[in-house]
Amino acid sequence: MHETNSLFRQKHETLIEKLCQQEIIMEKVSIYQHKSKQFKLEEINIYDNVIVVKSLYCELSKCYHEIKLTKTKNCEGLYVIILLNNYGKEFIIANNEEQMKRIQVLLKRFCINKNFFGKYQLLQRSCLPISQAIKNNSEEHCTQVYEKRLLKDPKEFQIFHNSITIMHTLKSKHSSPKLYEDNYKYYILGEKMKLQSLENLLLNGFDFQEVPFVSIIFMILQNLQKYQQRNIYHGNLNLSSVFINVENETLEIVILYPRYLEKSSFTIENDLYNLGILIYQITFYTMKNRINQYVDLDLIDRIHNLMADQNYKENQYPFLYRVSQLDLIRQLLQPNITLCRAIKHQWFVTIQQNIKHQQIHQQLNPIFLPTIVEINDSLINSPHVNEGRIIVNTIRMIPSKRKHDEVSQYVMKSKTVHNSIVKRSSLSEITKQTTVK
Repeated sequence: MHETNSLFRQKHETLIEKLCQQEIIMEKVSIYQHKSKQFKLEEINIYDNVIVVKSLYCELSKCYHEIKLTKTKNCEGLYVIILLNNYGKEFIIANNEEQMKRIQVLLKRFCINKNFFGKYQLLQRSCLPISQAIKNNSEEHCTQVYEKRLLKDPKEFQIFHNSITIMHTLKSKHSSPKLYEDNYKYYILGEKMKLQSLENLLLNGFDFQEVPFVSIIFMILQNLQKYQQRNIYHGNLNLSSVFINVENETLEIVILYPRYLEKSSFTIENDLYNLGILIYQITFYTMKNRINQYVDLDLIDRIHNLMADQNYKENQYPFLYRVSQLDLIRQLLQPNITLCRAIKHQWFVTIQQNIKHQQIHQQLNPIFLPTIVEINDSLINSPHVNEGRIIVNTIRMIPSKRKHDEVSQYVMKSKTVHNSIVKRSSLSEITKQTTVK
């Protein structure tokens, strides 16, 4: 104990200071003071993935934990909680068994858990892998796998742990994510979903019809709002980091693999630029199993000018629908675009207006197939609005049969809830916007 180093660091100007706004629990415990080599009664706050003592914090995803019961002649016993890794140890004495158990529950959630393959089997699928509990087959988790050898660089190692903290903070389920390891890999277990990346969907023949396409982009922007509200960025927005839950009837996206790093020149504006590249790659995909890695600004301008002619018909690019789509790409690829301007763009307004027109047409013609979701003008134009009128439909985001071995066909189902009035806070129940998280 006398020769160990402290794991606590200053939280000033770190990700922890930006994200840790409300503690999960607060406890008064005795903590070992490395300088004075004695225990001192301190107030600790446990947030998502961190323990905070005054202006110091310790990242729990970097630590293992042990709990030992130490008995002496003069007391019934002391519960000693040990946090440790290759760099040092922390010793915390709980006042009683109840306090120890309250802390232990959180340590099991946030610290590194061992014996992954003793508890789970990894099911390899065409989607993100699923970890299935060996003892309880009904317990399944969507799993991200990281090679330890790729995290030897200190910067990459910190980005990895930053991503865990972000996923904890933006989680949709109380219990996820959870970190396990074996000798060579880390496993981040999250909410059970059948996730396919936009890249896989694109290459496997998914039909990006306009309304699902617009909905995906709008939901990505809403996710970026969550980052901006916390003064952070994602840093890795691309076709392989945005996932669709292909077994959920309502459109649901998850953005994985954030690469936030403190004191970086990267900003949310860079995320918007990368979103422009993502939209470009889908828009100009020609069904040839090859995604454009180079953005041709001249092509955007040329097609934009051609589409000004009302007689022009686009046949080369199946996912190019209108001029405002090209205009959004152009704006996102320019340095002066803001998130507020992007989320109010004419493309979203146009589609919303079309949905309203189609809804009226549907009432006159019941054969007409409705769309996923209608969001009214106030919801698009004001991020502070409390209520919005939403019409809910469902769509199964499944690739076509010809290039996907798990499904027989691309199926679209729709059902409408008319004149629903829902609070803005309930929007995630209809179109879930999760970042794992």
